Amino acid sequence: MAESTRCKGALFVLVGPSAVGKNTIMTRVMAQRPQLRQFPTMTTREKRPNEEQGREHFFVTPDEFRKLMADNALIEHQEVYPGKFYGTPRQQMQTLLDAGRTMIADIDVLGASKLKEAFADRVILIFIEPPTPDDLEKRLRARGNVPEDEIAKRLERAAFELKFAEKCEYRVVNDTLEHSVEKVLEIVDAELVKRDCIQKND
Repeated sequence: MAESTRCKGALFVLVGPSAVGKNTIMTRVMAQRPQLRQFPTMTTREKRPNEEQGREHFFVTPDEFRKLMADNALIEHQEVYPGKFYGTPRQQMQTLLDAGRTMIADIDVLGASKLKEAFADRVILIFIEPPTPDDLEKRLRARGNVPEDEIAKRLERAAFELKFAEKCEYRVVNDTLEHSVEKVLEIVDAELVKRDCIQKND
């Protein structure tokens, strides 16, 4: 697909509760749309074995995160789970959008709301939801490494997060991975055509 110099830049934000499959969908979508780059957010959580510094996230210490907050260097920041902070670097986001970059990210509902306020129509919110509320609990338990008290906290937060769906431009039910990826690809392509980022006949 050809990129246009008129592209205004856009950030697709996948929103939804823990274990709904956002990261898996995002990885599959990026594999099929090479012009999409994951926007790395800041976090104080530990790096997982398959992650790289500056690719999925910038992994920082709590003290470093607090300094970024004090310097107003983050557009938004949230304590998503106790002791686990996430935030979006302000200058990097502005620079990439101004350069016409097309990006994708997985950001919690409160952070996504702040990004929408800051960048308006340059941020496209896609809510990924489970087929049923029970499905989330099954997925969390299937991971096998989430303590029981953590499962309870995540399910409680999920009830709050699901209410955010109506504030998003798009909603995708993750009934099967193939269907969800296809729907997100359709959304991405339609929005990039609208923004002169890809040609209509590609």
